[in-house]
Amino acid sequence: MHLVLRTPKLALFVLALSFLAFSGYTGASGQDVDRDDGIELSGPPQLNANYQARDPRLCKAVLAPPSRWQARALVQCTMEADRPTGLWLMQDVRVAMGVPRRYEPQTDSNLAEIDMSAPIIPLTGSLTVFWCSAVSTMTPAGSGCMVSPTPLAVGKCWRTTFGDWKCNLQGPAPASRSGLPGPMTY
Repeated sequence: MHLVLRTPKLALFVLALSFLAFSGYTGASGQDVDRDDGIELSGPPQLNANYQARDPRLCKAVLAPPSRWQARALVQCTMEADRPTGLWLMQDVRVAMGVPRRYEPQTDSNLAEIDMSAPIIPLTGSLTVFWCSAVSTMTPAGSGCMVSPTPLAVGKCWRTTFGDWKCNLQGPAPASRSGLPGPMTY
């Protein structure tokens, strides 16, 4: 009997929660919820058979200051690369954006192609860095990556002299592990 009396209230609560989940609610901060993976900036991941992991993410140009979800994708697009030393990928990127500030030569001059007249957007967050070796007899598929969780990272978003935006995020990785598979998703 007691459960029957509570059922309408429970149903109303579940209905309200469902409405918020599917309505595009952005949270109290007004920023977008971490539900967007930025696929429209880069398309779906592509497999790199040499590493048995996805290829580095490539994004279309973002010509306005990025939103939080765009900054997450731009961190990957800016930092990921297939280098002579291996494949560098970023996963589980989370960012919080600070208040835009002016260019500071002491801290910003190392940013590639930076437009010194544009604002710099400070970032804090976390990510996981993957450094992968090519599959070989010494490195079997599914075990060629060193994984470095980076729980406390800082970075920036900046406009380049070409008018597009780039972002980076980096920090110490206190607990790296090796012998793991590479990521297949963003």
